[in-house]
Amino acid sequence: MNQILNKIIQMAHQTIEKNLPQISKNDLEENGKVYYMNGDDGTLFDWGMNGRLCEFMMFYDKSGMGAVKINILANGETDIYIFQDKAQTAFKTEKEQIKPNEVLELAVLMHKIADEKGIFDKSIDVMESEMTISEDDIKAFLQNFEEE
Repeated sequence: MNQILNKIIQMAHQTIEKNLPQISKNDLEENGKVYYMNGDDGTLFDWGMNGRLCEFMMFYDKSGMGAVKINILANGETDIYIFQDKAQTAFKTEKEQIKPNEVLELAVLMHKIADEKGIFDKSIDVMESEMTISEDDIKAFLQNFEEE
């Protein structure tokens, strides 16, 4: 799996362990898998309009309610929202930082392995993320945002 995606999975699991130690993997959807929630808008829309990737989410089992939500902004700022007791309102947020060039590569990767393949709101471990993102891939992605 891609190194940055592994880091996102680790962030989600460490967030649960640190902030919700009473929650076990059995309490989470698919034992704590992390999903890429691109079904509403897609990577291109969120990148162009919101300056970020679509959300990465970990859910409570069978409830459809989020346990952890990770927003990664284009500048590398990463907001982690923690939801207690299957609530719809975050009880705590944390910050992380990812290098902006890695975030851009991640946006290109997610667009290629999810949006372009018609994979929406699925666990990231089912996506074929072992691909190298080239400069041409990045240029093609960024062309979507150039004004004519």
